[in-house]
Amino acid sequence: MRLSDLRDKIVRSPDGRTFGRVHEVHCDAGRVTALMCGPASFLERWTGRKKGRRLPWERVRRIADDAVVISDGSRS
Repeated sequence: MRLSDLRDKIVRSPDGRTFGRVHEVHCDAGRVTALMCGPASFLERWTGRKKGRRLPWERVRRIADDAVVISDGSRS
């Protein structure tokens, strides 16, 4: 899988709650650290304002064909 394959995938919880689409993938030293998703993160790309939704990579549970499935906020 390439990082570009994650772009525009829907981010959702196992119960179906959606968090938006992936707009950016943050990396550090060659490792993925976070996904930026939702409308505010899209605007953050263009304005530099820190209002986007940042989801730590540790919350990712699986990557399906149509979505990135994350754990809910009570578990990491």
